[in-house]
Amino acid sequence: MGRVRDFSAICLAACLLPLPALGDCTLSSSPSGCPFQVQAIIQNGCLVSGSTGTPVFGTLNFGTQSTLSTQTVNASLVANASYQLNCTPNMSLTMSLDGGQNYSGGRRLARTGGGTLLYQLYSDAAYQNAIGLNQAVTIASVGTGNNITLPIYGRLTLPGNARPGTYTDTVVVTLSW
Repeated sequence: MGRVRDFSAICLAACLLPLPALGDCTLSSSPSGCPFQVQAIIQNGCLVSGSTGTPVFGTLNFGTQSTLSTQTVNASLVANASYQLNCTPNMSLTMSLDGGQNYSGGRRLARTGGGTLLYQLYSDAAYQNAIGLNQAVTIASVGTGNNITLPIYGRLTLPGNARPGTYTDTVVVTLSW
């Protein structure tokens, strides 16, 4: 009878131990422990870093021109050195551009006191691919993903009778990935 009582006490003690979840762990004289899963999901993304305030990606400047000029002037976006656009390397990135502050049937530079100049934006230096209003444009390659310059080119055809003054516009770029 003493053996049955000893066995019962051992069985009762073993039955009070916590049971492993779904058989993943085994009870033995040298327990190895029970595993658990650890996971992190890293997604593609972009980060604008630099000075405080609203980021300005750069400037597209058509320069100083004569009021009598009828020439076509080309310009490309010059990145703002105060900000950097960094994205996950080799990811697919698109940009779209709004119509700017002075949109009226097209993007326009406006002068304080009146007067506008119609201009067009392109995604290539050959000025073959015009960027429409809110049109998604694929950025060809983000390569290493470091300090990306947006491919934005502008073309302005002067009318020959523009009023003197400074003409400006602000266009908002939206990035998607």
